[in-house]
Amino acid sequence: MKRLFFCIFLISIFSACKNDPQEPVKTTKPLSFSSETIEKSAENCNPENGDCTFISLTYPVAKNGKKQAETINKAIEEQLIKTIDFQEEGEADQITELADNFIKNFKITAQEFPEYETPWEATVNAKVIFHSEALISVKFDSNIFTGGAHGYSSTSYLNFDSQNGTLLNKADLFTEEFQDFVEEDFRKKQNIAPDTNINSTGMFFKDDSFHLPNNIGITGDSIILHYNAYEIAPYAAGNFILEYSKNNIKQYLKNRNSKKEL
Repeated sequence: MKRLFFCIFLISIFSACKNDPQEPVKTTKPLSFSSETIEKSAENCNPENGDCTFISLTYPVAKNGKKQAETINKAIEEQLIKTIDFQEEGEADQITELADNFIKNFKITAQEFPEYETPWEATVNAKVIFHSEALISVKFDSNIFTGGAHGYSSTSYLNFDSQNGTLLNKADLFTEEFQDFVEEDFRKKQNIAPDTNINSTGMFFKDDSFHLPNNIGITGDSIILHYNAYEIAPYAAGNFILEYSKNNIKQYLKNRNSKKEL
């Protein structure tokens, strides 16, 4: 009898286990990007009609992945704030504050200087230009006018490790020999002799020493080196852009992991 009860007990356990719903298998969605836009104008004027103070920010927003999204979004937000918030002690802590502060600062300036009637404009268009298993590159095109003789247009880039979302610097991307290669090419294109000061033709590299630009973009095929106006030469000289095929400079590129290249 005891054996019979024991068998019934085991059968009931197995039946209960069989009927229990299976726990859903949790899967991590791959990192992806969407685009968001924030726009604001003074007194609800229409920028398309001209004579209007306005700000327009379009930027990528990362989602999903293995917690990379939060790190990437924070860096993109900080870049937008740095680009727009020109106050000595930055007023904005979040993107949503940028538009309001830009309009507010215009109104304060107009009140302090009644003769000041020139509208302000700020446009930033940021987008992902490259996304691989190893690296993500984001490009920011900015155009800002807050009075004066002319506005200021600039291009900047942020590069991220796709696996953890951390920002990558030049040392993470290139070998030390890459700077020597670029300097030689730059001198040839700007007719600066190898044995003369890099600033001998009117450039103003810091400490008279060539350096790579702050902004380096990466696409599927190319490496883009972008010196903005004022960075190494007078405003009138404009931007200096050098672009190299990855295949032609692959000896200077660092692998982001054991399997994937830039």
